[in-house]
Amino acid sequence: MPPIWSYGRFVLGCGTFGGIGGSTKLVGRGLDEPLAFATMDEAVGLGITLFDTAERYADGASEIMIGRWLVERDSAVTDRVRLATKVAPPDVDGPSGRFDAAFLEEKFLGSLQRLGVDTVEFLLTHAPDDGTPIEETLEGLEAIRASGHCRYVGACNVDAGQLTAALDAAERLGIRGYQVVQNGYSLLRPQDDRAVRSICAERDLAFTPFSPLAGGALTAKYQRDVTPPPDSRMALRPDGVDELLTPAVYDAIDRLRSDAERRHGVECGALALAWLLHHREVTAVVTGPARGSPHLELAARAVDVVLWDADFAEIESWFASAAASQ
Repeated sequence: MPPIWSYGRFVLGCGTFGGIGGSTKLVGRGLDEPLAFATMDEAVGLGITLFDTAERYADGASEIMIGRWLVERDSAVTDRVRLATKVAPPDVDGPSGRFDAAFLEEKFLGSLQRLGVDTVEFLLTHAPDDGTPIEETLEGLEAIRASGHCRYVGACNVDAGQLTAALDAAERLGIRGYQVVQNGYSLLRPQDDRAVRSICAERDLAFTPFSPLAGGALTAKYQRDVTPPPDSRMALRPDGVDELLTPAVYDAIDRLRSDAERRHGVECGALALAWLLHHREVTAVVTGPARGSPHLELAARAVDVVLWDADFAEIESWFASAAASQ
């Protein structure tokens, strides 16, 4: 595990606070403030003390909710909590521009104001910007880190070429550069990001995957040949997961559910999370809450699942075979 990492095996993903991810069309379709507060209370009770958000989530509402929760809770609770937020390149939500120091500083200051804090643990780029030289982005991140307003910097949604280019550029500039990578990763596509994960392991970066349950698909809540409910994550924002749910993948999910119940006495989703926890190249898992209470039950149950290497390999083989048949 990278030496920077002392935050536990789960990170609370706050992308559904007030909306669903960065989609402005889905603002108001996520957890409202009382449910978000209950989720953060539950997370701290489970020992999850790193909260992951972004300036784009629900058009800033996620950060605002976290900031209000920090104000309302006792310092004995909030002193244990660390925050991670992200800044997206200009062209993600508007006209193109440079993903440079001036842009990063402006967006990041807005995040600090909404969160009501002076510093965060992690500042990550939400996506790469191939239109801006990576050196300009890295220098902007380093200026923020050197100012003391964040402790570590990192990147989300990067491929192996982008990650290598950024790490090499940081070396040329004589700065630390990225120390954590956050990409989507789950059992649904167990071979995804092999090159990225290998680079992280070789260069001592943390790898913290998001969407570990593939939008709920790995909880077995969606049935083959049945249209997802209109208010479900799969209906509102499938993110391409719907295209991966082939008959072979549904068969693999059925096997996962059976194995979870029969051998481990847990839900399908808990075993999917346990598989990631067992993964040697995964530092910590970014897990989002369920809409119903308890919101983090699957994460709580996953930590108690014991997987041997043979169990891990067997589960992976089901989904690897399913993916290969696509």
